[in-house]
Order: sequence, then C-alpha cells, then structure tokens
Amino acid sequence: MSCLPSAIKLSILSIASSILLLSGCASTVTSNEQSKNLSDLNYALNNMVSNNSCTASFQCKVLEVGARACGGPSKYAVYSTLNTSQEEAEQLAQQITKQENIQNKAQGLTDCSPVLEVQSLCINHQCQSFDIK
Repeated sequence: MSCLPSAIKLSILSIASSILLLSGCASTVTSNEQSKNLSDLNYALNNMVSNNSCTASFQCKVLEVGARACGGPSKYAVYSTLNTSQEEAEQLAQQITKQENIQNKAQGLTDCSPVLEVQSLCINHQCQSFDIK
C-alpha cells in the first residue's frame, strides 16, 4: 500500500471509516426496533388475555412467556380458553420468547431473579393465578 498515491490511501481510509460508522448505526436501530417489537408483542398478549371470564377451571390456562437470561420464562400469563384462542396465545408467547432470547444474547446476563411458577383456577367466574410453593 506504500506504492499507492496518497489520494487513494485517503479514499480507502475514508471508505473503511464510513463502513465502520454506519455498521454501528445499523445495530443501534435494530436494537431499538427489537425493543419496540417486544413491547408491541407484550401489549398484544396482554390485550388478548385480558378477558379472563370462565365457567370452569379447565378453561383456565397458564402460558410461559419470555426468557430470562439464565433460563426459564420471564413471566406467566393466565387466560381463559372461553374467550381466547389457545393456539393464538401460544404463538404470541413464542414470539415474545424468541425476541427476549435475541435481546438476552445481545445484552448478556441482565436479570436472573426467579419467577415463581403459577397455576390457575376459575374463582368467582374469573381465571385467577396462584403461586405454587
């Protein structure tokens, strides 16, 4: 490269610097988009499972949602199959889990606090969760 004129060296250096700078911007945008997408998915799941009315406990289900960096779900969602499609709720929970796994790989270990498993029962015509101890 010492045989190249200084103008060409400067051009090559400028191009390399631009590529490095732009690649950093692209990953930041992707990270922000992932966070927004994860927020949208969580909002959609909360709306989907918001009507927890039931007539019997067999209609009450629990979904494992998300992924903690050190393993296990980040939360549990209780819903009623009387009002919510089990297949759609499970697909949405899987999308959230996939997004959180991607986020965990990008950020590393951030939260390893335990999340207690829950069960659900139909109490007063509402699916309700209770902790398993």
